[in-house]
Amino acid sequence: MSRSLRYTTCLIVGWSLAITSLGAGAAPASTSGGLITEPVDEHVLVTLHGNVRPEAINANDRGQVADDLLLAHMQLKLLRSPEREQALQRLLEQIQTPGSPQFHHWLTPQQLGEQFGPASSDISKVTSWLSGHGFKVNAVPPSRMLIDFSGTARQVRAAFHTQIHHLLVNGEPHIGNMSEPQIPAALAPVIAGVVSLDDFRPRAMN
Repeated sequence: MSRSLRYTTCLIVGWSLAITSLGAGAAPASTSGGLITEPVDEHVLVTLHGNVRPEAINANDRGQVADDLLLAHMQLKLLRSPEREQALQRLLEQIQTPGSPQFHHWLTPQQLGEQFGPASSDISKVTSWLSGHGFKVNAVPPSRMLIDFSGTARQVRAAFHTQIHHLLVNGEPHIGNMSEPQIPAALAPVIAGVVSLDDFRPRAMN
């Protein structure tokens, strides 16, 4: 997973948890249908770019991990429909504009998800696809922008068409995917990327 994707994910989760009250005048986003409109075909794939660590190179490669290695709490980062994204941006601007009827009228994470998150039908289709590959779906947070799931390296290889390898980076052992993950094209409108296909963690700058 790229540093920018991890950073964006942290911002989304942090923002969702930080805002805690709903303004009485806040207008909901327009109803938006699901973005997944085609049957899921495992033979028609698209690549999710920006999901490989820069350390995942041949020089650091120490071979494929065991098939039964458990990767706990991986996350799919989801996308809003363009309609809901535009409505959210308009509301955010109003919330921060003094004199606006929406000024400082915040949303809870649940209200954020209900009004501006991916459609429930899309989330259901994605979680069904994960379950069909044997993954355990752990949770969908109230903001609906992530799906937390767990599974083995074998399941990752079968579902996302990428291998998890052992890496040795500056003398430290790590694991990570060696190529960009791929998913069925039908699911691409609602999936931005896969978080935590590696065990690298942010470090303090000091």
